[in-house]
Amino acid sequence: MTPGATARPVVTDTCILINFSILDRLDLLGALTCFEFLLPEGVVAEVCRPEHQRRLRQGLEQGFFRTIEFVEPEALSIFADLIRVMGKGEAACLAMAAAHGWLVASDEKRVFLREARHRLGTGRILNTPALFVLAIHGGLITVEEADEAKRQLEEYRFRMRFGSFREILGAR
Repeated sequence: MTPGATARPVVTDTCILINFSILDRLDLLGALTCFEFLLPEGVVAEVCRPEHQRRLRQGLEQGFFRTIEFVEPEALSIFADLIRVMGKGEAACLAMAAAHGWLVASDEKRVFLREARHRLGTGRILNTPALFVLAIHGGLITVEEADEAKRQLEEYRFRMRFGSFREILGAR
């Protein structure tokens, strides 16, 4: 990040936290200093497995991300609309991002993605592959490390629709 620049807030959904926790790489989120990763309380409550809870606590303690609550009428109104069609964590993330003009990080598809594109546009949505690409560009990991992470996540049924991060990076 350039001197004097501020980190862009990114409201982060549970699926992103779980993916990076599976890999024991929540530190990558903290290392992407151009962003400030924010976790609604509802997202923190959705993390169920003890090893993920432990890693999440450590990440909070190390400042990789921080928890936030929302009480703003606009965010609460959007949340009330969204909770009818998606889970609480996803609705909280999208409501806060929409109300504040922030980015959102989520791997959710279908309803969430349609609503996020409608309310935020395509340029304010990050997902796991995009975060890995940013980490590669930032020199935080190599393409080989990202490909190994991709392979590991596929063991947990998280599929990315490309063979290697080289394919994505080669397009630039």
